[in-house]
Amino acid sequence: MSVWRSLPALTLLAALVTSCSSGGQQVSDGGPLNGPDDTDAGSGEVCIPAKAGGSIAFGGDELHNYGSKAVVIDRIMLRKASGLRLVEAVIVPNSSALIGYGAGWPPDPEARNQPGIDWAHRRRAAGATLSPQADDAKVVNNLVLHLQVTDTTGVRMAGVLVHYHVGGSDYVWHNVLGLAVETKKKSC
Repeated sequence: MSVWRSLPALTLLAALVTSCSSGGQQVSDGGPLNGPDDTDAGSGEVCIPAKAGGSIAFGGDELHNYGSKAVVIDRIMLRKASGLRLVEAVIVPNSSALIGYGAGWPPDPEARNQPGIDWAHRRRAAGATLSPQADDAKVVNNLVLHLQVTDTTGVRMAGVLVHYHVGGSDYVWHNVLGLAVETKKKSC
């Protein structure tokens, strides 16, 4: 059978899988995690020099649960990624500055050993539960991604998507900053 003849069947199958995977619920970006509105997504970019096969720490985002119920993170995805693979995503509790961005994994010792950053108690982001937090919470949830560079040109992503749920409602959080990776020079 030709691929072109089976295209309508594949389209129908994709539609059925998509509707089944969400449990029939609408996904919304208006959930209890903090974040910019959709117009801000991808409005900034961080540039990091790294070679193909190298790792990058992308840790400049905070997930703050402003709601009244616990949030459960379902999955983390890269938005419009090219030449990058998500190796792992962790939540790092901290009471000081965020870990930030840089080449290598784990993040630079200077970044992860700052006073207030509790790297030793990091936990896998997918499956993590985030309790409600006061606006002025002393400890924040720093989302830190381990990315691997898989190409030598056009390496970038538009940002990060966090799919999560509260009870029976599904939501998507996104960050503002994207990432460009300079693989040919030592600086951006």
